[in-house]
Amino acid sequence: MGRVPTRQPGPPADRGRGGAQLLLRCWLGASLVVALALPVGDIAAEAAPDVATAPDVVTGAPPTVVTAAARSDLTAGVRERRLRKGETFWMFGRLTVGGDPARGREVVVQRKRMNESGWSTVGADTTNRSGRYSVRIRAGAVYEYRAIYRGSATARSSWTPRIGVRLTTADRSMTSRARQMGPAVGRPTSGLRQVTRSVVSRSYREGILVKVTRSGRVRTWWVHGGVLGEYRDLGGARGRLGAPVMDPLCGLARGGCVQRFEGGVLYTNADGDEALTGLTGVRGEVVAAARSQVGYTVRYDANNGSRYDWHSKYNVWARTNAPWCGLFQSWFFKASGHASLVPQSTTWTRYRDTVRRTRPTGSSPRVGALAFVSYVASGEASHVMFVVQVTGSRIKVIEGNTGGGGALRPGVRGVVERWVPESEVLYYAYPRY
Repeated sequence: MGRVPTRQPGPPADRGRGGAQLLLRCWLGASLVVALALPVGDIAAEAAPDVATAPDVVTGAPPTVVTAAARSDLTAGVRERRLRKGETFWMFGRLTVGGDPARGREVVVQRKRMNESGWSTVGADTTNRSGRYSVRIRAGAVYEYRAIYRGSATARSSWTPRIGVRLTTADRSMTSRARQMGPAVGRPTSGLRQVTRSVVSRSYREGILVKVTRSGRVRTWWVHGGVLGEYRDLGGARGRLGAPVMDPLCGLARGGCVQRFEGGVLYTNADGDEALTGLTGVRGEVVAAARSQVGYTVRYDANNGSRYDWHSKYNVWARTNAPWCGLFQSWFFKASGHASLVPQSTTWTRYRDTVRRTRPTGSSPRVGALAFVSYVASGEASHVMFVVQVTGSRIKVIEGNTGGGGALRPGVRGVVERWVPESEVLYYAYPRY
């Protein structure tokens, strides 16, 4: 474990706050080298402590600097500096103000690749009575991490130097994984269980560890949280999902958790929403989060003056009364931990134009693509859908703020998964998965 004291002179460049509002306007017509950083809040005031998201890219102005008041000092450390891709690890440390433990202060963790200049937010935590914080992260590419305390009226800003964590391809036994996880996984509550010839599991107080041997390589993955119960109900490693291929990404919007398995992806959240897909990788995580919302509906009040005002939970999340077909898309990309894959905008036209300017577009349907359609006389794109399956001349989409082509009763709009003719689509845009 390494602890690094804080530097004080002046804050590093920080280009915007993590979790900026995502407001997308659409029409009614249709529906390791790792360096440490401290956590930041969710864009819609939903980010819980211990968030592990792949948040929005931070690009520009420095954080607010408070030059008056007491000096703050921030430390940071990690339990292990050699991790396998897909493993969970924690960054932790302590914040003091004027030499005393600072309670109830937000610490933000950010990351960037070695050759990049902009930082993105990874997560946030609020310090406890001892001034301590802890942020959970799923190891991916080689990043540098840093922690930041943004200061207040009574305390100056502070940040930490970077902490290096190397990625390795070495084997990971269950014993070494349990040691690496420490208190997070807790004590074992069962013996070893031979699930299949190549899969061994063991229950712990906080989930299960699953050792998987494939092609001569040994990995041990953690299954826990809301994902664990559903995974067991589906038969665990003997069921349709098979063995895990990485740890879950948890602490997402609405207490969400998403995990990849050999046979697909499983998503759950604290609202009781859950879904799975046979797709794998990042696309699978996004599709599973989107599918978990299918069946959500809202009724419009014709006497309200506006049929949109704060009417859906996606409006509440994004803090806007805009029509919500695009807000829904922003929500499930964020909920799956991949908010940076779609643009952020306060209006439909800006969203549409930003997509066309910054994302590849074309006429070929692909799973994971954004499908733009028109329901206005001008013929301009007025609605966006998300492609989850392609078969011949039809595409299956998940869309929000829609009547579902007559699937929902009059006066109700919602989230629908349905088949539509490919000929309805004006063009597709392709997020960079």
